[in-house]
Amino acid sequence: MRSWVRSLCVGLAAAACASAQAEVIYTPLAVPLSTPSNPGGGNNDGTGVWFNPLTGYAEVRGFFFPDTLFEDGKFFLLRDTSFNTPAAQIYTQGFFARGNGVIYEAADNLNPARFGLGAVIGPGTGYQNPGAGFPDLGPTFGNWGAGGQGFLGLTLRDPTGNSSADIFYGFADITVNADFSITLNAFAYENVRGAAITTAVPEPGAAALLLAGLAGVAGVARRRRAG
Repeated sequence: MRSWVRSLCVGLAAAACASAQAEVIYTPLAVPLSTPSNPGGGNNDGTGVWFNPLTGYAEVRGFFFPDTLFEDGKFFLLRDTSFNTPAAQIYTQGFFARGNGVIYEAADNLNPARFGLGAVIGPGTGYQNPGAGFPDLGPTFGNWGAGGQGFLGLTLRDPTGNSSADIFYGFADITVNADFSITLNAFAYENVRGAAITTAVPEPGAAALLLAGLAGVAGVARRRRAG
């Protein structure tokens, strides 16, 4: 390999390694998951959509709760049909004391906030006090009463941290449907503790950019040899 090609490859690799230290870990679902009816309610019945941005896990479950249940970054979406009017709800399954939670609208509106595309979620966003709020998205009490697509703000405790302040910020892209079932479309988190995240599909990852760059370099080298 000629020296200029080798130098470019080394430069691309260094840039990829540097940017890999801080990135948004984005998990789109090829098949979005929707919550079936849960007649027992969130404290009695595990029927709903479970997900964890830290591990990339997502599934629809029936009655039984998953094992492990209390895990940093794990959340539970459900359509609670134990009420006369079904309710869309989200529960945090990581321990509150470790910093896991959703971001509430405000200190006087302790239901999960609804964020739009391009919103910044980070320190100072909404009201953040894990375990202090309520799980309702709608219709009666929540901020998603009209339904539709939007983003939930999440705080995810870094399992390698030493305190409840060691959290990542993330989001869940959801749709609250007309019957107040919930469809999970995607989720993401920023892998630097305390760094804000923007509710948007991120740019291609560093690894993809590196591969594309190396493919371009190889093509140039082939053309030079052929010439």
